[in-house]
Amino acid sequence: MRNQDTQEDFVGVFEKSILVAGAVLLALGVIGIFAPHVISITLSVFIGLMMLVGGVFFAYYSYQYHTKSFMGWLKPVILITVGALFLLKPGAGVAAFTLLVIFYLLIDAYAGFGLAYIRHPAPGWGWLFFNGLLSLTLALLLLVGWPATSPVLLGFYISISLFFDGLSLFMLGVRLKKTQQEMEGR
Repeated sequence: MRNQDTQEDFVGVFEKSILVAGAVLLALGVIGIFAPHVISITLSVFIGLMMLVGGVFFAYYSYQYHTKSFMGWLKPVILITVGALFLLKPGAGVAAFTLLVIFYLLIDAYAGFGLAYIRHPAPGWGWLFFNGLLSLTLALLLLVGWPATSPVLLGFYISISLFFDGLSLFMLGVRLKKTQQEMEGR
């Protein structure tokens, strides 16, 4: 009985917010699929703003507590400088971020291949190999045209991710709503 009460509370609290969050992410994903460069530039500006704001807060902290320490001022200076560069040159920020994504995908591919090799011939090794192959393919697609294709491909990849995140949240919300209706019908 206690478990059912807990589940009803969970469903009641999250049902509507999951549907809304899912719908918003779905919409952003669709917009980004048709205008991937907008998503890429928005990402660059967002990262730049976060770095700039973080740098200002660290600068205030350094001013208060580490006025004479070079190391205390290093982080805020780097954050403010890089954040300003991302804001002033968002295209370069997209290229830099794309390069980081390429490195991540290459490391993910290496890990996928390594895990597949370790698991082979046990069941499931093929999925690990497929994951490694997919990550390697995505990394190479980004790398081939880098930095010229960065705004389009990075925005497209992010948009697809947003779309499927939104779809899964939305479908979870629909399922929760159906579960809530079933519980109320009992």
